[in-house]
Order: sequence, then structure tokens, then C-alpha cells
Amino acid sequence: MKPFKIVTLSILSTLLISHSAYADQCSYVEKEQALKAVSFLSLNQQIYLFCEPCGEKVPRSVTIESVAAGTVGYQDFWQVSINGKGVDLAYTYVPSSLEQKPINLAALSGCSAGDVSPFISF
Repeated sequence: MKPFKIVTLSILSTLLISHSAYADQCSYVEKEQALKAVSFLSLNQQIYLFCEPCGEKVPRSVTIESVAAGTVGYQDFWQVSINGKGVDLAYTYVPSSLEQKPINLAALSGCSAGDVSPFISF
């Protein structure tokens, strides 16, 4: 293989691996983390979905119509579902009284996530 192709493939592989590292940081969590996350959620509550490491610039507002936590059928992991879809706690923000800024649900639930802000501002 030519040196240019090797370097190009190497760079592309690194980018793909680093991008996939952000996916599902706190999607599958321990039972206690899932139950704690659900305790911060309620019906008709407005939350924000925001994947900062994915390059999103604006949080997406979602109103909770249903919320659940349950096993995922993989080892002993659980997942939180909002409106029938599994969410990654690392990219989910809930209202807080701290300066009126939504706070990261993974942080509240005890799941460590990288490259996410603890709060979001508008």
C-alpha cells in the first residue's frame, strides 16, 4: 500500500474510533443508576437532549409523555426510556434550580460521561 493511503486509513480509523467512543456513554447503566435517573423525571416535564460531543449546537426540547426503566437483556444492564425510546443519560438534561440551567442526568445518576457539560445554557 502506498504511504498516502496508509496515513489516510490511519487517520480515518482514528476518527471513527474516537467518534464511536461518544456513543452510548450512559445508555446501558446499572440498575441503581437507572432508578435514580427516573427519580428526576416526571410526566409532562420538559427535558433537553443534547449530544455535545456529536457536534450538536442546540439542545432539543422534549416533553415527557412516558418514562420507564428496565433491563436490556445484556448482562445486568438497565436503560431509561423516555416516550418509548431508550436515552443516553449523558446527553439528557433536566431542569434544576441551580441558576435555572438544565443539569446533566448522567451526573445526577452517578454515571461518569466524558466531554459533556454538567449544565447547558441558552
